[in-house]
Amino acid sequence: MNVRALILAVLAFPLQAAVAPAATLRVGQGERYPTVSAALAAAVPGDTLDILPGSYRENLVIDRRVTIRGAGEVELVGLGEGSVVRVVADGVEISGLTIRGSGDRMMTGDAGVRISGDRAHLADNRVVDNLFGVYLDGCAEALVEGNTITGRREMDIGRRGAGVHFYDASHNIVRDNRVSFVRDGVYFDHADFNTVEGNHFSDLRYGVHYMYCSDNSFVGNVFRDSVAGVAIMYSQRVVFRDNQIFDNRAGYHAFGLLLKECEDSVAEGNAIVNNVSGIFLDGSHRNVFRHNLVAYNDVGVVLYASSLENRFEENDFIGNLATLHTVGRAEADWTPDGRGNHFSGYPGYDLDGDGRGEVPHHLQDAFEYLEGNHPLLHLYLSSAAADALAAAERSFPVIPSSDQRDFAPSLRPVSGTRITAVGRHGAGDGSAAAAGAFGLVLGVTLFAGWRLRR
Repeated sequence: MNVRALILAVLAFPLQAAVAPAATLRVGQGERYPTVSAALAAAVPGDTLDILPGSYRENLVIDRRVTIRGAGEVELVGLGEGSVVRVVADGVEISGLTIRGSGDRMMTGDAGVRISGDRAHLADNRVVDNLFGVYLDGCAEALVEGNTITGRREMDIGRRGAGVHFYDASHNIVRDNRVSFVRDGVYFDHADFNTVEGNHFSDLRYGVHYMYCSDNSFVGNVFRDSVAGVAIMYSQRVVFRDNQIFDNRAGYHAFGLLLKECEDSVAEGNAIVNNVSGIFLDGSHRNVFRHNLVAYNDVGVVLYASSLENRFEENDFIGNLATLHTVGRAEADWTPDGRGNHFSGYPGYDLDGDGRGEVPHHLQDAFEYLEGNHPLLHLYLSSAAADALAAAERSFPVIPSSDQRDFAPSLRPVSGTRITAVGRHGAGDGSAAAAGAFGLVLGVTLFAGWRLRR
């Protein structure tokens, strides 16, 4: 060996000695480490903790880069205070655990897993019976995937935490999780550039509750059987694509998709089916709705006069009791660049065979316009009285009404969107909506008879 090679070998030796190979530490009864905390205290960055089947009652603070894996039926039970697992180091991976038993303090955000380190990977866990499920606190590049997150069913819904809570956390991905019986499926607070995709949300207050955020995307999720589907508030440039939103009817004001004080967002390819209101716009500007299926809702779109420059193009409005309710002198563009929408109740015709109606479609009749500005009339929606008023108004137009029209309505469905998710009431075949309509008509009839007998 020449002198130069000898010198290089001597210099490299301390570096090689300092980088020890990653170790696997086994945790369980009869093992060197009977608790997860003991193994964590002995671990060095890069180590893996294999946890053997059993129940471990402890809270964890993970302050070094390790991988924690459940080898079988592993339950980590918190001490009833604070978060069960706190991840403060970067690059931590946790999989295969059942995590339960957080504290119940909303102000401190007690959670099953609370993550403040970057690049965490939380996969294939059951996070159950906690105040919050997963709390992303100021972290980035986390991946939360394949978990089942279930809240405290016995608690009033307003006292529960969110399934996945974002606070000042950006560039994270939440994918392929099942979330139920929490307050909100996903809650966003000042969190930008995050992706929520392929998740299933049910039995909640809101599927998504979204405040003061920008540039997030929601793709391919299911939001069902909740007080409301998706509430996007005070935010910009949200992409909402290929989601299924249905059977959200727990309350008079329940909705599928709400945009309040939102700008420059896009909703496309979504199926919004069997909600009280399909799409609800209040104080929202320059948003685009394209290729959505809006079907069997009580009202397809609720549009406030405070919402300006919104575009609806090539959507399908099918089987809604009313297509549009306006509050005030509301308006939108229903035929941007000549691309109209399909309406199942369009009464017009197509003489030239181009698939577009020759007569503009009025989106509201007289009763629907009055009902939008006088909510108590909702009781008579789809009643014989409402139909009679609308027919009379077409012959003798004396009641002020909305001038919202689609100037190029399609005689055939144009969205290309289909219902793929199945809920408690079927796959959107209209049976639930039909039952609701029947109940509404029956209620009106009984009410009218009671008034006559007085």
